Amino acid sequence: MNAAQLYVETIKRADETLLKALEGLTVEELRAQPAGPGSNPIGWLIWHLTRSRDNITAHFAEQPSVWEQGGWAPKFGFAGEPPRFTPEDVHTFDPVSYETLMGYYRAVAERTEAVVSALSEGDLDRMIPPQIAGRPAMKLGSRLGVILNDNIQHIGQVAYLRGLLRGHGWF
Repeated sequence: MNAAQLYVETIKRADETLLKALEGLTVEELRAQPAGPGSNPIGWLIWHLTRSRDNITAHFAEQPSVWEQGGWAPKFGFAGEPPRFTPEDVHTFDPVSYETLMGYYRAVAERTEAVVSALSEGDLDRMIPPQIAGRPAMKLGSRLGVILNDNIQHIGQVAYLRGLLRGHGWF
């Protein structure tokens, strides 16, 4: 097994945990903020981890994002690129529907698997320019680590929140 295969296997395993944690949740539960205003709802966490994965993968693959290619903005009620949500306005994010949120998530997961599966060991050492001005260039393998770290943390948060709302269900 090479590093790209290990990465794909690991992120798919994390994705399986996410899907189990989301099983049966309603849109109201996706919107719920168990700790009150200012806490991240499950729907926001899924959207955020998906957008991050989509943007990073599109950047290093030098392809348009799934968001752009799939015309996801109107499906989520945005005119174009979604706003940059601040901690103060995360509560305004509306997942619209479970199907829309998960449709975008699945499309990004499929793209990520396809792009990463095509990488060679040498590709992981390739330097990629920063997405945000002023940040340093990174090796592609390190950028993949950013996705993996972000996704695993947020999936754990989703599973925890699901437990607060409904009890166990993610294992």
